[in-house]
Amino acid sequence: MATMIKRLALAFALGACVAAVSAPAGSAGLLTCPANQQPFAQFGDYNDYFGFANNGFENGTSGWSVSGSTVVTGNEPWGVNGSGSSSLSIGPGGTASSPRVCTALLAPDWRMFAKANGANGSLRAQIVFYGLLGNVTGILNVTSFGPAGYAAWEPTADVPSLLSLPLATVSAQLRLTNTGSSGTWQVDDVFVDPWLSRNAG
Repeated sequence: MATMIKRLALAFALGACVAAVSAPAGSAGLLTCPANQQPFAQFGDYNDYFGFANNGFENGTSGWSVSGSTVVTGNEPWGVNGSGSSSLSIGPGGTASSPRVCTALLAPDWRMFAKANGANGSLRAQIVFYGLLGNVTGILNVTSFGPAGYAAWEPTADVPSLLSLPLATVSAQLRLTNTGSSGTWQVDDVFVDPWLSRNAG
């Protein structure tokens, strides 16, 4: 029993160390990830977020895995990620998966900007969790955004995954799918909100 406990403790510590050095969004702590941006403050959301490489699609689809999707001209109008001129257009049945980023027990929420262009289906958001060896440790079917609320650019609601972090997970990825059979969804400026950084009120 003592040997088993030691092995489990070692595996847990190793996982935490690997997460700390491999997460592309910055060093991860066991409970949360560092964040120092407030991209949604003008919408009443004063929580701190972190971005990640090419979260605004200014470098094409670099770092993203896409199918039926392409980068187009047209940025969300508030410029929360600095000056930009591009966004991602996801066609019918198309998908887009973000780079893998820092994850921790209390780094659950994602948020972005979206616009429906004649889409007759929702934009589905899932969180995919990965382990030490790049293996999928879990997929969380999180939420869907209906086109009626996104006729123009709008900040999305949170995409939460609180308390859903599978054991031995070291990184996470956002997967977006256009569930419609016609029309497109545009997405821009994707951020992650570490829960421990949330401001009261």
